[in-house]
Amino acid sequence: MSDLDFTICCTVTFFSKKRRTTPNLNNGKYCPHLVIKDSDQLLGVNFIDGEDVIFNKKIRANALPLHETIDYSALQAGTEFFVMEGGNIVGEGIVKEIFQHKPHERK
Repeated sequence: MSDLDFTICCTVTFFSKKRRTTPNLNNGKYCPHLVIKDSDQLLGVNFIDGEDVIFNKKIRANALPLHETIDYSALQAGTEFFVMEGGNIVGEGIVKEIFQHKPHERK
């Protein structure tokens, strides 16, 4: 997946011990890294929408990949990941679905 025409549909849990405030997943400004468990590759994402974050509770959210030069293909349904801010693990999640956007057809 070198193109960025997909959405990562997932459930995430943010840890109250790692953040003072809950992140806003709906304003398009929260851009952490996802790190697949048992990996060290940072996958930059931008959360575009989600349920209101309640610490230590699973919520549904959607994120977009950020970097064309990074291979996101390891993110598949069932993939478990950590949410990283800098060097801190602030949450964890699991991919529920990769929603592939349809290419725009030219007429």
